[in-house]
Amino acid sequence: MRNSRGARRGLDKRVRGVVKFNEKLSLHSSLRVGGEARYFVRPQAVEDIKECLSFAQEEDLPWVAMGNGTNILFPDEGYPGVVIQVGPGMKGKELDHSRGILRVQAGESLGELIHFLHSHGLNDFDFLVGIPGAVGGSLVMNAGIPEGAIGDLVKRVYAIDERGEEVAFTKEECEFGYRESRFQRERLVIFGAEFAVGNHREWDLEELRARRRRQPLGQPSPGCVFRNPPGDYAGRLIERAGLKGFRIGGAAISTVHANFIVNEGGARAADVLRLIELVRERVYKEFGVELEMELEVISN
Repeated sequence: MRNSRGARRGLDKRVRGVVKFNEKLSLHSSLRVGGEARYFVRPQAVEDIKECLSFAQEEDLPWVAMGNGTNILFPDEGYPGVVIQVGPGMKGKELDHSRGILRVQAGESLGELIHFLHSHGLNDFDFLVGIPGAVGGSLVMNAGIPEGAIGDLVKRVYAIDERGEEVAFTKEECEFGYRESRFQRERLVIFGAEFAVGNHREWDLEELRARRRRQPLGQPSPGCVFRNPPGDYAGRLIERAGLKGFRIGGAAISTVHANFIVNEGGARAADVLRLIELVRERVYKEFGVELEMELEVISN
């Protein structure tokens, strides 16, 4: 392996966009925790992602892709490889109104996309109002609400596999389920998608916004930590277990919504993981329910 300084110069020359060395991941996490990434890259184009993957292979380094930093937890020790943020550097959208097709780059934020569709008289993405993620990350976890998920609107998703080849998946091939998709199980980097729009389904925006107000929007948080078990809600079980407001270090179960962990100041990833383990143990002991993670935990 080449020395870090030489390797860094090589990556700088090969990738457009932002390339940083020993970047604090807490700066790019909605929870504001995480150590340093050896390499942090914010690509501007598909070719830049391919170069990152090629570089990681040549240098025998692990890699991980991320979006806007929601629903992800980086370790306190940092990440020893390449973190690829498919975010602000890869935005773009195009509406083919006559065919009812919306083409979007993975770094586009859901909020901006909703405003864009409203400007064209479309409300297909309204059910995602208030969700802070980008399109790519939202597709990975099939973000949504009980009444609908982003995968419902997909026509095709475009990604790069770990060999650096572009691949396309139909809606069925994406294997969308409740807060899951094939992109959680396979080494793929989403760079774009096509959606079907124009079905004119009506959403109650006031009710949707009211739901968001019942979440701890003013504090650093990754979003919902656990998936809702069948026929119930994770937040309800956690609250009934007496854990609302419980704190370990700087991490606490939100007093606003018990399925959220918030950073009350100085939280570490270790605090969050201990809190998660406590919640799972207590809920299982009290109700016999094994809570499954919605939060993606990145390991070294």
